[in-house]
Amino acid sequence: MKKSTIALGVLAAVTAVGYSAYNTLFSAKSVTVDAAAQEQKFTQYAHPEHFISAHQLKSMMDSGKDVVVIGALNPIKPDSPILGSYALWRNDYSAANGHYDFDGMSNSIEEMETILGSFGATADSTIVVYAAGSHHDAGRLYWQIHNLGHQDVRYLDGGLNVWKGAGYPTGSANQSVTAVEYKAPNPRQDNNALATLDMVIAAQNNPDWVILDTRGNDEFNGKVSISGAYGPGTIPSSVHIDWTKALNEDTTLKSAQELQALYGNIIKGKKVIAYCQSGVRSAHTTMILTEVLGATGVYNYDGSWIEYSHAHYEQKNPEVHVINGKS
Repeated sequence: MKKSTIALGVLAAVTAVGYSAYNTLFSAKSVTVDAAAQEQKFTQYAHPEHFISAHQLKSMMDSGKDVVVIGALNPIKPDSPILGSYALWRNDYSAANGHYDFDGMSNSIEEMETILGSFGATADSTIVVYAAGSHHDAGRLYWQIHNLGHQDVRYLDGGLNVWKGAGYPTGSANQSVTAVEYKAPNPRQDNNALATLDMVIAAQNNPDWVILDTRGNDEFNGKVSISGAYGPGTIPSSVHIDWTKALNEDTTLKSAQELQALYGNIIKGKKVIAYCQSGVRSAHTTMILTEVLGATGVYNYDGSWIEYSHAHYEQKNPEVHVINGKS
């Protein structure tokens, strides 16, 4: 989406409801958590080093350590970012218009290197990603940075909501910094947790694989088709687990025990492909399966339903079948 279009949308929303009401309705809600209990929860995760609390992040930023904080924040919403962080949105880390026949794909390794370098990040930096509200966009950003081979990338549990709840400062983002050359430490192009359309087709009739549909009920049932898709439906043999089931009511992540109960029996002994509309919600689920439960052989389908529905409805690919779709 062009920034001019975003700006017009913001202006229209503010005009319609008034600035004060707009802030109240659409800004991230403050959430108060017990930081000690939250950090104890991380110790039960397979890879606790990839998660961080607001308390831990504040301490790290105050210490002057090499930490780069990046928020995936929707500019239409009136969220004030974490003070000292950088903010971007999906259009900033998605493929350029015209690169694919459909939208929603991730950008190139070189483009991600340029973004991170512009924030002053190096391969040795601690990179912390966060979002506001439901936090699936932080999961997507985590997935893209992790796939560069960056070792120290962390997900802020509860994101901006918990940061605000702790009373920590928000304000301006994207402060001026001297750009550096960021070089991806180990871009895993052959095995980077990326599922392709061919993999999805092959997995449908393979008992060694499970395909997870992480969308909402109405999308899974084919009752709705979100803008960007080419029609409604579901990938055959999909198992439906709405990605939000991994979250507590306060938007923080559930415990390892709860997440094992949710996913464990379904993925046990299987390789996994997760998908949604455009690979955002499924990236969050991919992070849960790999970093919380320690599962291996987990792939996020970047093209997700947008690419799959394009292949079915537009290209009429005879190998691409749909259930819960339209005839």
